[in-house]
Amino acid sequence: MTTPTSTARILRGALAQAAGADPDTLPEDGHLEHDLGIDSLALHELVVGLEQQLTVTVPDEEVGRLATVADLRDLLARLGHPTGTDPE
Repeated sequence: MTTPTSTARILRGALAQAAGADPDTLPEDGHLEHDLGIDSLALHELVVGLEQQLTVTVPDEEVGRLATVADLRDLLARLGHPTGTDPE
């Protein structure tokens, strides 16, 4: 089982990889496409990676609702993986 801190770290790493950015430069609550440049294909790859790392299944209809980092955090919390406070 992952802790909120480790879930936050996994999410930040996955976002950084999808955005091609340094994890420390990512906005805390940016828009996935407009702020981070994550298009639909990159979002799909991001979700698949999170599913594998956290051993969860994200329903397809949920993926279409993801627009911001906060949406991802909320989804992970609903799936039993709260992110708590983001690590520094």
